[in-house]
Amino acid sequence: MKDTAKSFVSWLATAKLLSVPRRYIERALVYYYWSKNEVVFNFTEFMPNQDIAQTGVDLIKRIKQEIEMLLKDQEAFLIYSTAIKTEKIEGEIAEVGVYQGGSAKILREASKKPLHLFDTFEGLPELNEKDDSDQFQKGNYSASLESVKNYLSGYPNIYYYKGLFPSTAEPVKDKKFSFVHFDVDIYESTLGCLNFFYSRLSKGGVIISHDYASSGGVRKAFDEFFEDKPEIIIQQYGTVQAFVVKL
Repeated sequence: MKDTAKSFVSWLATAKLLSVPRRYIERALVYYYWSKNEVVFNFTEFMPNQDIAQTGVDLIKRIKQEIEMLLKDQEAFLIYSTAIKTEKIEGEIAEVGVYQGGSAKILREASKKPLHLFDTFEGLPELNEKDDSDQFQKGNYSASLESVKNYLSGYPNIYYYKGLFPSTAEPVKDKKFSFVHFDVDIYESTLGCLNFFYSRLSKGGVIISHDYASSGGVRKAFDEFFEDKPEIIIQQYGTVQAFVVKL
């Protein structure tokens, strides 16, 4: 696919019927195929450490061949690069909303810290009136705990918590965290994550949430929670993610 797109770009760039600069045509094609989840974007040219960047790109490509991962390449790469950058921050790492384990594998490859994984492992719970029932339904995105454990077998220092968060968070209530990833889709689950992790996030630690731009429930939970907080919500361009850095 990438070789075909590259050849097509080269032809378009030299075709006399077009006077548009090649870089704009190439960018448009990449974004198109990227939106269709048919190309792994090459981030390495934008990164100061290209070896680390290429490792992340290769990892994302491999995971997408192994299982279904509901993240765009840029979204997956933000998780990977942020986990690496926050390695120097005090605390452990966590993810709420594991699905089949793709983003958890990214975190495990990017960080040596203890990794805590929370999920119902039965899909989404009941929705709130602030959620869109046409967009989400109870039971969506279900993957069993056994299948995720099997997928991540061989990786050390991973802890699993089955059930509705934050009722499952008692074992980690006294821990500090440097990085947390939310992919929970709906209002109450997002608010529960924020209420639990915000006070336990170290200074300089990062929360990344999927679906901020695509789920009204997630957006409402973030906007309400941070209305009286000093931190700002930063939306990642070209993704549905948002992140917050603890001040």
